[in-house]
Amino acid sequence: MGWKPAQTAIRAWKILRGDKVMVMAGKDRGQTGTVTAVIKDKNRVVVEGLNLAKKHVKKSADSPGGVITVEAPIHLSNLSLLDPETGAPCRVAFRYTEEGAKVRVAAGRSASGAVIPRPDILKHRRTPLPTEAGPRDTTPEAAHAVTYDYTSGEGGLPPLVFRNERWELDTDKWQERIRAAAKMRGSAGVRGSAKPVARARHGSSKPKEAESRAKGK
Repeated sequence: MGWKPAQTAIRAWKILRGDKVMVMAGKDRGQTGTVTAVIKDKNRVVVEGLNLAKKHVKKSADSPGGVITVEAPIHLSNLSLLDPETGAPCRVAFRYTEEGAKVRVAAGRSASGAVIPRPDILKHRRTPLPTEAGPRDTTPEAAHAVTYDYTSGEGGLPPLVFRNERWELDTDKWQERIRAAAKMRGSAGVRGSAKPVARARHGSSKPKEAESRAKGK
């Protein structure tokens, strides 16, 4: 069948990587586990040790191949977060603290209303940020350097940013063509003093034949 995107993507995710969840439907109903991966384009997550499935792996230099057991993704509608105080499954609502921070809160009839903290694993990036500047990066010193003074007009972008040798050659070439075309139009206007021959309206290319036909009628 191939990959298919989710029909309606969820904008505000309530289940995050590292959360404790309970499976509410399916073969693993009632079991709990930790979310290890989030697949946002499919509205699914991977829960550690749950929804196991068999997968065939081809033989390669690093792997002998065969059938392995993997954790298949689970749709969000089949999962529920756990109340941090009672440990029971609960609904989740977004609220704002007095400081203006957006938090998740356990909601529902039997929920405690406690704030569900963000998992500590989210504080660590999977791909660390680069510590050294690359060849295309701009250093903070260069970004904060003052290169233009609007009071005196000194500084600004160098001339090579706006034009280069190739641009000047192309511009001169096009200006030559424009002057030559204007000269040709002027000379054509002087030479073309004779009146143009009008074509007959009846489709004939010869005006004399058209006139004789009109006289014959």
